[in-house]
Amino acid sequence: MGSPELETPIHLLASFAIFTVLLAIIPQGAIPAFASTLEAQALLKWKSSLQNQNQSTSSLSTWTLPPQNATGSNATVASPCNWHGISCNLARSVMGINLTSSNIRGMLDDFPFSSLPYLTYTDMYINELIGGIPPQVGLSTNLTYLDLSFNQLSGNIPREIGYLTKLEVLHMISNELNGSIPDEIGQLNLLNELALYSNQLDGSLPRQRRSQHS
Repeated sequence: MGSPELETPIHLLASFAIFTVLLAIIPQGAIPAFASTLEAQALLKWKSSLQNQNQSTSSLSTWTLPPQNATGSNATVASPCNWHGISCNLARSVMGINLTSSNIRGMLDDFPFSSLPYLTYTDMYINELIGGIPPQVGLSTNLTYLDLSFNQLSGNIPREIGYLTKLEVLHMISNELNGSIPDEIGQLNLLNELALYSNQLDGSLPRQRRSQHS
């Protein structure tokens, strides 16, 4: 059995050799491209659940993948970064969704909250979103801005909203939300804009929010 002094450098050299081989095998940019494709597919799943979004006149008509038999650079990277309302970071991951006044009709149940890990900005102001706000919204933990105002969303504000600890702006004006304002909103320490009026909510702001606005 070799001495510990010799084993450690040998293990390091072996790990470095494996890492070098992997870099040679995996094409440059393959991992970001793969992640971008997964995000595109997740967004398309939500699009397919919406009404009137498969028409050529739809605001989401640019939300398509290249044909499988396509050639050229566009065929190898199925990226949503050039789609309507989508902005990406340098790694071509979705970081912003701005679908203000985009005539979107449907629900948020299939929205890919868990599949967009770098999403920081979501604006769906003035659309026709119906149904409830799913608890999965709490999986978008990098969100700093969320505006769902002027839709037809109903039901309670999910307590999972409290997981959005980076949230700075939360607007849900003029929907059909009801029930109590969850106490978890009071734990969002970075929140500096909260607008929930023109709903059917009961009670008042959580104590932490009242103290910040007093």
